[in-house]
Amino acid sequence: MAKTLGVHIVADMYGCDSEVLKSADKMAEIFEGAAKEANLNKLSSHFHQFYPHGATGVIVISESHLSFHTWPEHGYVAIDVYTCGDHSLAFKAFDYITKKLNPERVEKEVHFRGVIDESEEVEFVSSSPSYSCET
Repeated sequence: MAKTLGVHIVADMYGCDSEVLKSADKMAEIFEGAAKEANLNKLSSHFHQFYPHGATGVIVISESHLSFHTWPEHGYVAIDVYTCGDHSLAFKAFDYITKKLNPERVEKEVHFRGVIDESEEVEFVSSSPSYSCET
């Protein structure tokens, strides 16, 4: 596997509970829990409540960041989990967030950032299978 400096998980989650998505406090609790679960080193955080609904937030970690922006009227949230170092920590944080939000469908891209050894191919790994709702 090629040596990379970081892993960036970018996800769209659909069919989430709008009561959770419309609350900056509830979303903050989930993201703070994800950082703790993955043993990431929190430096700071900022969460904002929109009116009449919606929330956005970021946790700055020494490894990079976790962030979200919600559209509760659509049951949708956009999520970023970006870490350097041990790639498994990003997946651990992402899996925690996914479990707590319990979306009907997840569209996820994983980007390995900072390939520093191009002599080998990057091995793409995933945490858990894509979540989807069969129709």
